[in-house]
Amino acid sequence: MEKLLTVTEVAAYLRTTTTTIYRWLKQGRLSAVKIGKEWRISEEQLKSVMSSGSKISNSLWDKLNKKEHLLLITEKDSEITEFEVSFFRRALSEGAGIMKGCWWQETDKVCEQYERNGLDVKTLEKEGLLNVIDFQSLYRKEGVEGPLRAWSAGIESAVAKGHTRLWASGSPAMDCIGGNAEALLSFEARLNQAIQDMPVIGICPYSLENPGNYKNFSKLISLMDCHSGVVFYGKNQCKLLRQ
Repeated sequence: MEKLLTVTEVAAYLRTTTTTIYRWLKQGRLSAVKIGKEWRISEEQLKSVMSSGSKISNSLWDKLNKKEHLLLITEKDSEITEFEVSFFRRALSEGAGIMKGCWWQETDKVCEQYERNGLDVKTLEKEGLLNVIDFQSLYRKEGVEGPLRAWSAGIESAVAKGHTRLWASGSPAMDCIGGNAEALLSFEARLNQAIQDMPVIGICPYSLENPGNYKNFSKLISLMDCHSGVVFYGKNQCKLLRQ
């Protein structure tokens, strides 16, 4: 017989609130049956909803090592959000903490995009599971040492809270460090060295929709040397390549 879950169980599984689940039921994002006065959601239907809209199969996550620093290349800016939401959901299912670092993106808009894609940002932040950090602001104040420190501090904080590791995404652009692509390459190399032995699965997403990335595509290719692998994501495809 198909397993039916309570609203409370679904909320706990998704790391969100029962209020959010009731809202999704009202919006039609989740289907349920009513037994007496209580709603029940089928486990299979929940899995289907979790995977819908994502081009990322579990086979990708199964290929990841315990420590990673991956380069992600997408066609469009919106695909970064798609990938990150799936990435963070997988992290939460494995008991990891999550962190998002914004270079060219605005933190408030990123949170709004996550919410629209079903990630309950407010609850995750309240429970200390998610940190959304303005890396560009840190860079302006402290130079590259600011974002580097934020990566290390995020990993240490996740471990201190008892998480298995940190899953983090810092979304740069080739011109985000003073418009200097060489400076960005240097930063990525330093970041790779700083976190390579730490409990983190990190991704650095670059969108070809960003003019700075498209203009400096040859240097974007060079970034592969600063990462443990590269993920190409777009047009219903998601491929992980390693050197």
